[in-house]
This record gives sequence, structure tokens and C-alpha cells, in this order.
Amino acid sequence: MIIRKPFYYIRHGQTDWNVERRFQGSMDIPLNATGIAQAHAAKDLMRDLPITHIYSSTLQRARVTADIVNEGLSLPITDMDGLQECKFGVLEGQLSPSKNFSEDWRNGVTPDKAETYINFTARVFAAINEVLENDGTPLIVAHGAVFWPIHTHMQLGRANTLPNAHPVHLAPPNEGQNWTLTEI
Repeated sequence: MIIRKPFYYIRHGQTDWNVERRFQGSMDIPLNATGIAQAHAAKDLMRDLPITHIYSSTLQRARVTADIVNEGLSLPITDMDGLQECKFGVLEGQLSPSKNFSEDWRNGVTPDKAETYINFTARVFAAINEVLENDGTPLIVAHGAVFWPIHTHMQLGRANTLPNAHPVHLAPPNEGQNWTLTEI
């Protein structure tokens, strides 16, 4: 369960491994030139939003995205291990298979040395709730797979994959409704 409070979320900018469709997981892969440009574009989109604090994964692709976005916000940034990408075990560095990995993983098929979907979801929800327990409206800078359990929990009814460096606003439901996702 995620605390019912609005927040902003952005997936890190593009990396070479995103382009190659390689599992990054816990490997600390840097942004490429496109990813840096994407983060600068996101900075311009987010400059005037009512964000009060930034929380970032400690992996450099997320933290550099957070730093660039923060050039337009000048806010405190808190690094959080709980917002790191899923540990994909033996798949890290490998090309993504053509079949639907995420669906299999959610259904309990866990690669060797990887986090189970259940454990990953618990870690993500704990980190998100730790963020949301604070005052203000936060921005969370994290990863693509970190968004998967958020998407499922919020029943957003759209594709569960966020493009690189496209910020969104997530708002809790009114009675009888689902969470809403608004692209920035």
C-alpha cells in the first residue's frame, strides 16, 4: 500500500544500455548524451512545479538526472538505496529477451541471483512511503522497473513503462476512483 499523497516521478535519462535493451539493474551505468539532454529538457518542464524535495536512487543514472533537474529547482536531494533499480541477477548486462520478461517476473519466475518481484515491491513501497511520510510535495527520481509495482498498485490502466526522463504527477484517488497519472 502506498500512502495516499501526491508526488512527482521521473525515470532517469537514457543510457547506452537502454538503447541496446540491456538489463542494467544494480549496475551503475551512466547517462549517455541523449540522457543528459533529456534531463535538461525535464529540468525546463519542472522548473515551476510545487516540488519541495527531491529523493533519488543512488545509482548515477538517476542521481545525475536528479542533479540536472535540480538546477532549475535548487532543492535538497536525499539519496535512497530503496529507490535503486531491481537487482536482475544473472541477467544484468544481458540483452533483454524478446518475450515479456516483466510479466514472467511478476508471476514468480525469478532469474538466478535476482530479487523476487515480491521482495522488490516491498522495498519500493517502503522507500516511497518513507518519502511520502515527509511534508511537502516530493519528486522521486528512479528507474523503469521501480515504476512497475507503483503502476500496478495505482491501477493506472496504461502502459507500465515510462519513457526516459518524462516526468509525471501521481495523485491519490478521490473516493471510488483510481490514482491519476498526469504527464508533465
